[in-house]
Formats: sequence, structure tokens, C-alpha cells
Amino acid sequence: MAIRDAERQRRRRLRAVIGSLLLSFVLIGSAGAQTASPEPALEGEAYSVAEDAYKAFSQGDFQKAAASARTSVTLRPDILRLRLLLIDSLVAAGNLAAAEQATSAALDTFSANPELQGRQASIRQRLAQQPAGEGYKALERGDPKAAIRAARKAVEYGPDVMSYRLLLLAAQLADNSLAGAAETASEAIKLDPGNYVPVVWRAYVYQKLGNRTLALADFNAALAKPDLTDTEKKNIRLIAADAALASGDFRAVQSLLQDYSKTDPMVVTRIGDADAVAEGKATLKGDGKAMPMPVQDCRDTPYGSVCSLQAPPVQSVATPIDKKAEGMEAASKAFEAARAKNYGEAITEAKKAIEDTPELASTRLLLINLQLSAGRPAEAEATATKAIADGLATPEIYAQRGFARSRIQNERGAMSDWETALKGGLPSDQVRTVRLALVDMALKVRDPARALRALPRTGLDYEFTIRRAYAYQALARKEDALRDFQSAERLAGTNVQRDGAIQAQINTLLELDRKPEARAIFDAAIARGQLRSIREADLAYVAVAVGNDSVALQLFDRAKAHGALPPRATIDAGYTAMRQFQNPKAIAYLKEGIDAKADGRINIDDQKLFETRRTVADLTRVWGVNSSISYGKVGSAPNPFLTINSPASTYTSQLGTELYYRPEEFGNRNGALFEVFGRMFETLYDEAGGPTGLRSTQGMVGARWKPFSEHNLVLEVDKLFKLGDAARDDTLLRAAYSYTVGTDLRAIDTHWPTWYIYTEVDRFFEKTQLIGLFEGRFGHSFRLDPISTNLVFFPHAVIAASYDDSFAIHDAYSAGLGGSIRYWFGETKYVAPPSYWELTLQYRFRLAGDKRAEGIFAQTSINY
Repeated sequence: MAIRDAERQRRRRLRAVIGSLLLSFVLIGSAGAQTASPEPALEGEAYSVAEDAYKAFSQGDFQKAAASARTSVTLRPDILRLRLLLIDSLVAAGNLAAAEQATSAALDTFSANPELQGRQASIRQRLAQQPAGEGYKALERGDPKAAIRAARKAVEYGPDVMSYRLLLLAAQLADNSLAGAAETASEAIKLDPGNYVPVVWRAYVYQKLGNRTLALADFNAALAKPDLTDTEKKNIRLIAADAALASGDFRAVQSLLQDYSKTDPMVVTRIGDADAVAEGKATLKGDGKAMPMPVQDCRDTPYGSVCSLQAPPVQSVATPIDKKAEGMEAASKAFEAARAKNYGEAITEAKKAIEDTPELASTRLLLINLQLSAGRPAEAEATATKAIADGLATPEIYAQRGFARSRIQNERGAMSDWETALKGGLPSDQVRTVRLALVDMALKVRDPARALRALPRTGLDYEFTIRRAYAYQALARKEDALRDFQSAERLAGTNVQRDGAIQAQINTLLELDRKPEARAIFDAAIARGQLRSIREADLAYVAVAVGNDSVALQLFDRAKAHGALPPRATIDAGYTAMRQFQNPKAIAYLKEGIDAKADGRINIDDQKLFETRRTVADLTRVWGVNSSISYGKVGSAPNPFLTINSPASTYTSQLGTELYYRPEEFGNRNGALFEVFGRMFETLYDEAGGPTGLRSTQGMVGARWKPFSEHNLVLEVDKLFKLGDAARDDTLLRAAYSYTVGTDLRAIDTHWPTWYIYTEVDRFFEKTQLIGLFEGRFGHSFRLDPISTNLVFFPHAVIAASYDDSFAIHDAYSAGLGGSIRYWFGETKYVAPPSYWELTLQYRFRLAGDKRAEGIFAQTSINY
């Protein structure tokens, strides 16, 4: 609470500082305005309300400042500084729409005021940012009509911002609204007559509309713009050349590109087509509408968003006329051999075709495809690289080189080639395959941002939607990923696709710590008969993750019955059965896992194996014996059951033995235990000469219950009956709690930290008595491997406290040092050693309370 209060105070101070700064600007602006044109003085109610507004503004309470300023404006609409205060208060409060309305209203009164105009421009620019962002998102998800609506709103708020006009243009092109796009481009040209980008876009639109004359005029106008860089000029010429090729105007292409090297990858295909037509070796066909779309690149600068255009990589559009017969015959033979899967002969013939027609990209592509089919990706990569170097670069060649590079683990090179192919007008029947390959590779190399860029802007089906979801997931945008996984489920065309999307939703919800929602989706899918395409063992793990152990165990059992349970899953199936209280099945699964480890079918470390064997030991335990002999002062030993009448500071030695039974059917429910027992205690030695031997023998029967699996709380009821005349008949209620770390044997570590705390409260009823005990031991365990790997030495510090209202001094507190030796025994292949013998020796120093707290304490015990 204190932290939250401090944070609120910090935020209030920050708002106050910001408010003071903004107020300073208001006052400075007002002062300037008054110098130019003095305003009437405020008085009366208008003065009081305005003073409240300025005060609230300076304190960071912008909502109150806006309310008071609005009242002051109502009272004195002729005061400019009150209008400015209202506008600035609304802006500071985040109410931009109201601020824009207040600015427009103020301009009605103070027309052409530069301060108001400046504020209006700033406010509208901020208002435009939201619909602009929505427009980009709509384009990304393939909704051009929504993008158009959002872009128009952005243009309305920011009519002078070129990037909003270009956003609207892109949306209209995506919607194939060419007439609207031409109009938008014209408006953008008026907005910034010196910018070549909207001029080229309008030329592109005119070309798509079939108006070559207007398109040519705009291309020429763009090239005539002053201050163009060499890169900008080159890209305009390349784009204009694409339009000329689409119109069959090879001379225009030669004229546009004559100043550039014919080996330039961006020039070679375009000039090659034009030259082939000029030499009568090829023809150009088309109505001018099929030119490839330019690529727009926008970047943020301190002066706003700046956009440029780039020419896309292209493929040849010329149709050869005179082809060498030998080359065609060799290519035909290559195709025939490929159909017969005789790739060696096919590759030989394809190479002959290249020798006869080296100028044809198609023969190069044929050889690349054959080399890929023959499993020779390195050769295919070399062939493609040479074709590109020879000036025969086509989108298909780039695409196939990408596939070759992917097979030789050149992932970055593959992605670069695929991106080039997609930008260059790859045939539509190949676009989908290349995009999917690019996205998958980007996800593989953990470049999810690149994967997102590769996704199409429209028409996202299941394959693209689920990949976008995985990209969002990799970017930790889990809510976006969840949304797309849900969309993928709706778009799924097969059970496998649907089940994969549902499983991904469940996993994402688990990552978001929304386990109840994940459980609800899983349970509903199971009830509808879904998720059956997922392997039973894998689906069992999903069930475990959402907390449905009942279904998980059914799936593990089904997988085992079908012979499809992986060895790694046997141990997990065992623990699932244990949580379902099916102990015999749990034991069988765990033993199978232990066998799998022994046979080398699973790879788990020795500690995991030991813990599995320990679980088997716990599940198979039905009865046991605990016996101990302790030595210490009366009231200090952790045994409150004996009746000893000696002074509290005298030493005694006691023997205690317990035989307990744990019912097989319900005694162990996933670590929640129930046991019945019989005990016998006897005093062996009493320094004060009190009763010993048979006279002190105390009998006891009872039951105990550990209700929680994860917490070691034990509740117990006992009936005491005397076997010796110094014992007693009584009824006891007992509660004990312990927390332990490192008290079990370990299989890998040779030493480890160890500590535990133990506390109990005992209430006797016939002879009213209340006892409380606490003990903590803190130290480090060492496995004495030179003697035995089952022998552990535990030096430790001890703190102890006891309360007994039957003594004159009820409480006693002590601390000391000690050590324990514990030897574990009784292990088998499947069972970790279930029994141990232990010897403990301590010396305790009294801290407070009775003297019984100090002295020697020793105990030897056996747990069998």
C-alpha cells in the first residue's frame, strides 16, 4: 500500500511539473498576444473562475482546469488567453477531440490567429495518428475497404501530411479502386508539387487504366523534377521502362536505360527484352495494363515520414521468335528424361540446351529445377548464380536459388532470394509457395519480424494466418497470437489444421497464465470429439498442462494399449495415475519407466531415476516400524508421551516403538496419507531415580491424517493406556507440521544443503496438559562415499523450544551444535532405500527459560 501511495504521489508531482511548464507556455504566449494587441482586464466572476483554472493547471489537475476554463470562456468569450488556456487544458487532459472543437470555435472569433492555427495543426496531427495506425493494420490484415475509411479520416485531420495521402493511395490500389487512386494522387501532387512520388504513382495508375498518353506525361514530369538524386532518377526510369515494355514500346525502354550498364541486375532484363525486340528476335505483347507495381519505402525522419519509390525486380516479358533448333531439341529431351526420373541424362541435355541458347533464361531455369530434383542443391545454387551474373535474372531463378540455398543451410541467402523473387513479379502460381517458404525460414532462424513482412497483405488463409500467429508469439505479442490462432481455427479446412490451431490456443493461454480458459477450451474440444488428430500421448501432455488428469490418464492408457506410448511418457503417466489415486497403475507405469532407463530407451539422469524409485517406495509402503532410543533432560526430548515425575533438569533415556498400517485402498492419495498405529514407550534410565522398565511402560493406539499432498501437516488422535503402574490412561489430540530441504539421500550430489523445521502441539484431556515443541536443524549433508554411498553425515546447528504447562517453568529455549549419521538400506531395482538407521548427538546451550533446555541430547533411531 505504501509503495502504491508513493507512486501516486510521484505521478501527481510529475503532472504538476508538466502543468507548470505548459502554463508557462500559455502565459508567455498570452503575454506576447497582449503586447501585440492588449486584451481587456478580467474582473468579477470571470476573474475568479480563470484564477481557479490557472491554479488547477499549475497543480496538474487538467480536468478541473478545463472545466473552469470552459466556464471562464463562456463568461468572457472575447479573451484570447482564456481560449488558449481551455485548449491547452484539454490537450493536457488527453481530450484531443474536445480540444480540436475548442480551437475551431476560437478561430471563428479570432480568425487567422497564428497561435490558434498552430495549436489546431498540432492537435489535428495527433488526432490523425490513430486512424493512420488503423489504416496500416487494416492493410496488413487484408481489409482494404477498412484501410480506405481509416486513411480518409487521417487525411481529414492531417490534410497536409503526405504519408496519409500515400496511405489512402495504397489502400485504394489494394482495393483496385483505380479512379479513386488517380484522384488521390492528383491531390497529393497539389499538396507537394516538388515531390516525385505521387507523380509516379499517378503515372502507374494511368498505365493500369490503359491511358498511356497521360502515364507518359507523368513519367516525364517526374523526371523533370529538380533536385532528384541519381538513385531516384534511376528508379523512375526503371519504372517508366516497365510501363513502356507493358505497352510494347521497346524504343522508349532503350532511350530510358541507355545510360546504365547492361550488366546491372536491375537493368539487364528490361534492356534485354527491348534489344531482343529491336533485333527481331522477340516480340512484346500487352495492352499496357500489366506493368509490375513499384515498391514504396517510407521512413521516419525528424521532419516527418519521407517516402521513396523503387523499381521491382522483373522477369522477361518478351516472347522469343528465333530459337535455335538444337537448343529446343535438347530442352525437349531433358523434359522427357525428367519425366522418366532419369535426372542424370536430363541434366546433360539441359546443359546442351544452355550451350545452344545461352540467352534464354528458361533453359537455365530448367537445369536448376533438374538439379534440385536430383538432390544436387549446391549445383543448382551455382547454376542460378551464374544465370544471374549473365544477366538472365528472373523471379523464378531467384526463387529456385532460394530453395537451393535453403537445402545447403544458407538460410539468410535463401530468404534474400525469395524476397527478391516476390518483389519482381513472380508468377501467381508460385507466389504462395515462395511466401510460405520465406515465412517458415524466417520463423526457423528466429526472425519473426521478417516473417511478418513476408506475409501477404490480403487474403490470409489458414496457412498464412497460423504462421502470423507463430510470428506474433515469437515476438511475445501473445494476445495478437491468440487472436490469430482463433482465426486459424475458423479458417481450418481439415481436422489436422483445426486441432493444431486449438492446441496452439491452449498453449498460448497457458503462457499467459490463463489456465482456466485453457482448460475450458480443452474440455469443450474433447466433448466435441476434436483433437483426435493429435497423437494420444502428446494430447495427454496437453491434458496434464490444463489440469485435466482424468482425461490425461485415459489418453496415456489408450496410447499404451495401442503400443504408441513413448518410453519417455511412462513416468509422466505414472505420476498422472498417482494424482488420480490409482496407485497400482501408477506403480506399474513408474516401474516401466525405470526399466526403460535401464534398457537405455530413455535418457534421464540418476537423480530423476532415484526420485522415481522413491515415489515407488512411497506408493508401495503399507506398513512400517519406527523405533528410537533417546537421551536428554526431562522435557527436552521430542517425545511428550511418557509420564515422568523427575525434576526437569535431570537426564533420562527413553525407548519408543511404533508399528503403523497404511490402508492400501486409501492410505496414500497422492501424498495425502492416512495411517493407524500402535505405540509403546518405556523409560530405560532416570537420573533422579524415578520409575523405569516395565513400571513406566506406556501403551497407545491411534490414527493420523496428513490431509494435504504438498504440505506436511499431520493431525492425530491417540488413546493412551497404561501398561505399567507409572504410566497413565488419557486421550491426546496432536497437530504437527514440518518443512524439510535435503533430508533424503541423493544420487548425483556428494554433498548438499540440508535443513528442516518441526513443530507440534499436544493436548491431553484426562490429565489436562498442553505441550508445544519446536526444533530447527540447519547444516550441510555429506555422502561418505569411501565407506558407502548410502551413508550420510549431517553436521548442523540446532535451535529448540519447548512448552509444557505441567512444569513449574513452562518454557525452555536452547541452541547448539550437533551431528547425525544416517545409513539408508533396503533398496531394490524399483525401490529407493525405504529404511534408515540414524544416530544423532547434540549439545544445547540454554537461551532462556528452564534449565532443561541445556545439556546433551542423543538419539538413535530406525525407520523401517
